[in-house]
Amino acid sequence: MSHLSKKDAHLYKQERPASRPKGKPISSASSMALSSTLSSLIKTASSDASKPTTGRARSAKEDIFKSHNKGVNKRAAKDLEDSQFTQKHRKLTSDEKAEDEAHWKRAKRRMEEKARMYNALKRGDIEDVDDKYGVDFDAKWAEQQEKGGPGADADSSSSESEASEEELVEYQDEFGRTRKGTRAEIAREERRKHTLAADEPDRFTARPSMPTNIIYGDAVQSDAFNPDETIAQQMAELAAKRDKELTPPPDEHFDGRQEVRQRGTAFMHFSKDEEERRKQMSNLDKERQETERARRERKEQIEKRKEMIKEKKRAIQEKRAKGQADRFLNELGAELFGEKTEEGDEKSA
Repeated sequence: MSHLSKKDAHLYKQERPASRPKGKPISSASSMALSSTLSSLIKTASSDASKPTTGRARSAKEDIFKSHNKGVNKRAAKDLEDSQFTQKHRKLTSDEKAEDEAHWKRAKRRMEEKARMYNALKRGDIEDVDDKYGVDFDAKWAEQQEKGGPGADADSSSSESEASEEELVEYQDEFGRTRKGTRAEIAREERRKHTLAADEPDRFTARPSMPTNIIYGDAVQSDAFNPDETIAQQMAELAAKRDKELTPPPDEHFDGRQEVRQRGTAFMHFSKDEEERRKQMSNLDKERQETERARRERKEQIEKRKEMIKEKKRAIQEKRAKGQADRFLNELGAELFGEKTEEGDEKSA
């Protein structure tokens, strides 16, 4: 409706806008009063801006570490009053007692076994070749001798023998090093060498064995590098082949027993014996000849039968042709003779 002209507005019952009231004229006194009021307001605003402003007081936010749940302090105090810091011991059950007893018996049995082994090592019944048990009885005996132990007041003969055994002697260990030790240590080292030599084929250890082909000192290795070695080796091989006697290859035949061929068609295992093999081959040759002869005879019989059938067919065809010819001649003669009789009858009439 806004796009309609004002003169057509009465057609659509549109009311005309009311006329605006005319403004009153402004007097000079009112304008002076307005200017004075504005100047006073501007002065008060500038004076207020120069003074520091203070915001309104706000409530402080509670700290999560200071505030506690309701009733927590009372419950904590009650727990401290009611608790009794006394240690209480629980009695063991029957299963726990049985388990502890079994563990004690097992530990006792192991300690008894270790004590028996220690006594056996001390007596010398068991040799600690590889230092498995880690007990040096020689050092223990030497310490007892130094401290004046039970073996210090022995006889003079035994002391002399022990002194000779305790005398340090030079020997070489398994790595070729010159060392000093007692005769017992030397004997122990020899026994250890013999044991290792006996167990060498079955030896499996991370430590490699001592090499035997070590060159000590200065040495000239003249054969370390020989460029003509390969040529000489090839010439030697050719000479060996040339001088070798001409021997025929061995008579080796196919052995069917090494393969699965018993299910093959017409397969036969031949004997490894030459005479038996020759007999088997001759029998097979005879059987083959007999089979070929029977096949030839059968083929000849079939050919003869085919010729006989052909002769019979030829005779039947000739007989059939002869019968057809006779029949044709008879019919032709009957027709000719019939026409002559009819002509004779007509003439006579």
